[in-house]
Amino acid sequence: MGQLLMTLILGPVTIAGGLAAFFWRHHRIRQERAVFGISIDRHWTNWWAGLLGGLAGGVVISAALIGLGVFLPQPVLLALTGLTVLAVLLSGLGFAPWFLALAGLVAFLPPRFQPVAAPAYWAAGLLLLVTLAWLANAALLRFLNPPVDVPRLRPGSRGARIATYSRRQWYLLPLIVPVPGSWLPALSWWPVLGSGQTRFALIGLPLLLGAFLTTRRQLPTSATDHWALQYLGAGLLSGVLTGIVYWRPQAGAMALCSLAALGVILGLANWAATKRGARLISQTSEGVRIVAVQPDTPASKMGLAAGDIVLTANRAVVHTETELYAALQAQPTYCRLKVMRLDGAIYLAETAVFNGAPHELGMITFAEEQA
Repeated sequence: MGQLLMTLILGPVTIAGGLAAFFWRHHRIRQERAVFGISIDRHWTNWWAGLLGGLAGGVVISAALIGLGVFLPQPVLLALTGLTVLAVLLSGLGFAPWFLALAGLVAFLPPRFQPVAAPAYWAAGLLLLVTLAWLANAALLRFLNPPVDVPRLRPGSRGARIATYSRRQWYLLPLIVPVPGSWLPALSWWPVLGSGQTRFALIGLPLLLGAFLTTRRQLPTSATDHWALQYLGAGLLSGVLTGIVYWRPQAGAMALCSLAALGVILGLANWAATKRGARLISQTSEGVRIVAVQPDTPASKMGLAAGDIVLTANRAVVHTETELYAALQAQPTYCRLKVMRLDGAIYLAETAVFNGAPHELGMITFAEEQA
């Protein structure tokens, strides 16, 4: 039975992660069409980022685990798989890989539920895995996190509509981990390797990293930048725990409890980071608020972003979408905008255009909301 459960590790996370990625992309496009009448971004940028970034991280972490001879008990591997699948199923509420820190708690289950070896033999290996996963998440969110966001409009408390944004970026981490060869005796065809007196096999352990969050007072990129720093800090602290347990294996049980507590604190810090920001992204009388920018359009080439407020267009002050469109149509081959960023900074953006139709500039405003 144990051998069958071990082989089942290969499938659930990969299937759940793939289906979730396709589902949320379809959901995003359907929601954009329902609200704005068009799909803002049909590219597969975030899908490729998740696949390639996760693959790179998986290769590096797998090499470290195999090179250091990290062996994890079967219950721990199953806990990592189960927690990942559960996190995907609950991703509508949010997703962050802080939950990996909870896998070590299986060491404290009564033996009749799932017997597991003493933490002194494997705690350092789990701590190393979580450390590398959190550091990989920090790097991926910082350097490979395309801004493919889902805008949603809703009534504000003072009458003006506000925009909220969701970011769903996953990285599939296809890990290869060594397990003692005696765990898989029923699979005669499975290759068994050796190093000195140790016999082991290599199995797949796919995990998911990334972020699934919603923001109101900032763009998701600002929140994920904070997440990247949080995962960097947590990864370094977890690395310290790893070093302690390598030096003193008998401290494994205490380190596992500390890791679980660190994971919960990290999850709370992730949640708090999504609540940051000084102002709502709402309709305003100062100018025309941009809700979204379509990629590969004049607006994206000018550096416009969701949350920007267009103050003037072709030197004409604008307060409504009608005034903005009229100013743009007055000079159909040229566009010069004065824009205020979400943080209050003012800058000028300009470009040559070949058609004065405002929607072809790639700016999506509150006016584009469908009745």
